Formats: sequence, structure tokens, C-alpha cells
Amino acid sequence: MRIRPLPELSALWHLRRGGDPVTLMHKRNAAFQEAVSNAALAKCDAVIGFDTSSWQLAERCAKSGKVFYLDRTIAHPAVLDRLMLDFARKYPDWAGALAPRPACVVEAEKTEHVLAQRIVVGGSFARDTLVTEGISADRIVVNPYGVDWEKFSAPVTVPPNHPLRFLYAGSVTARKGVPVLLDAWRAFAPCDAELWIAGSIRAHERTLIPDLPGLRLLEQVSHAKMAEVYANCDVFVLPSLFEGFGLVILEALASGLPVISTPHTGAIEALTELTLGRIVPVASVDALVEAMRHYRDNPPRREVVAAVAVDALRDRFSWKSYGDRWAALLHETA
Repeated sequence: MRIRPLPELSALWHLRRGGDPVTLMHKRNAAFQEAVSNAALAKCDAVIGFDTSSWQLAERCAKSGKVFYLDRTIAHPAVLDRLMLDFARKYPDWAGALAPRPACVVEAEKTEHVLAQRIVVGGSFARDTLVTEGISADRIVVNPYGVDWEKFSAPVTVPPNHPLRFLYAGSVTARKGVPVLLDAWRAFAPCDAELWIAGSIRAHERTLIPDLPGLRLLEQVSHAKMAEVYANCDVFVLPSLFEGFGLVILEALASGLPVISTPHTGAIEALTELTLGRIVPVASVDALVEAMRHYRDNPPRREVVAAVAVDALRDRFSWKSYGDRWAALLHETA
């Protein structure tokens, strides 16, 4: 294993001083790839690269006859651009300035897509966005992520008789559908429920969050402490516009929380039983309110949700299964 901290530290230093994050990350990724020697590549049978981080490696693999796999961690950003154009009309303050991605980043991404023997994604939404952008479906492999079922199903002492709690976990951004969630909570206006938001909040987004009854901001919570947060809540909400695969969905289900989410998150793969949750249209305040009201009127039983999740999902959504599918893919294309 090789660790190259200097490009990372340099990028972080410039980010904190107001540098453009997309351009800085592109330069960082280029520096990392340049540090991979030809001798190191010669020892490999195949290379696995991440999206917008491995275009140079893809080109070098093509020249040397090495197999290159692209592990695409999120759906195709061209689709996000179109989604955000519509979203910005309703939430201009949240969407901010919709600047196009730098041409160098777009070209790097195209190179990765063209040269990859296989493109691996976490869910069907990510796959469909790639197909929409002209990538052949037979080169795309869906390999959903896993979850530590024992960690998130471990018993945690929860205060009795707490109000019904809805939980959102993730960065507080437009892409994650947070303004839709806040509008839905305002319309829902329950007097006997709470909404917890756990995640990093930038200064601008903080000014846009209204003071609503029952709303509680937890800020950034470490992954080690998230099991306790899930255990103190009852229903998980992820109204995201755009994901690769939302790991938090699996964590919530393993904790016994039913999930309200959109088709763009991995929910289609995970919510295979009605007991496990509800899928609502992207950016639909009304549908989100209806789903939350359902759980307010029919409080879920944690032990029932957890049991159904284990029975329906555990075999497929484990890290062992994720690794086994990768191993099979590598063997198939070796």
C-alpha cells in the first residue's frame, strides 16, 4: 500500500482558503495518479479506479493491456445537472449558482467511461443514468453495498415514551433534498413528533433552516455514534435527488427503522417489503407529508422492522456478499 498525503493536504489547505473544490480535487486526483509508477502497474493484473479519479490510469491500462474497472460511486453527474435546473426554480437560495463543471473534469470522466471494461455501481438508479448518457448496459454491473448488521442491531438503552422521531442523516444540501424535507415538516406540523437532522451544515445552508417546532439539528455525528442516534429515532427519511447508493438506508433498516426515500437513493433495491418503508417521488412535498403522517398514525415496531430487514436483505446487503460479487467479477474478466 502507498500513501500520498501531500496532494491531499495541499488540496485541503486551498479549500479552506476558498478555492474551487471541483478544480482542486481534479488537480489532487491528477497528482495521485502521476505518483503511481509504471513498475507498480506492471505488477498488477487489473486496476480498479474511482470516478473522476483515475482517467490517467485508465489510459495507461489501455496502452499496457491491463484490465481497468471503474468503481462509480454516484450516478452520472449530467443527470444531476438537469435535476438541479428544475430544483433551482423552486429553491433558488438552496441551489445557489449552477456553474457548469470544468471541461477538464467532464473529459476525464468520459475517458474513464470509454476505457473501463466494466463500470461498477451501487444501485439501479446509478446504472440507469449511465445508460441514459449513452453507456452500454452490458458494461455496467450493479453491486449494492453492505452494512454491519451486528453493529446497528446492537441493543441501545432508549429513554421510554419519547415522541415519535423522524431522522435524516447526511450532508445538509440541496442535492440531498433537505429543503423539500423542511417544507414537508412545516406542512406536516405535528405537535407530537420530532425531526432530527444529523449531518454537516455549511454556513450558507444554516441561514436557510427555519426555526420549526420539533426540529433538532444534531450537526455532524461520528459514524461510531450513529448506531445510538438510530436507536433513539423511529423513522428514517432520505428525500435525496441523487445518490449512488445511500448506505444510511441499510444502517437505518438494520437498526429497525422503516425508511421513507426516493427512487434515486438505492431504496428500490432495499425496500422490498412494505414493512421496510415507502418510496416517494423526488421533490414531492405532498408525498413526503403523506408518508410521515402514515407513520405518525401507525407507529412502527422496531423489532418487527428489524426482523423483516434481516430476513429479506441480510444475505444480499452484507460486506461479505459485496466482496464476493467483486471477486466473481474480477475472475470473470481476468
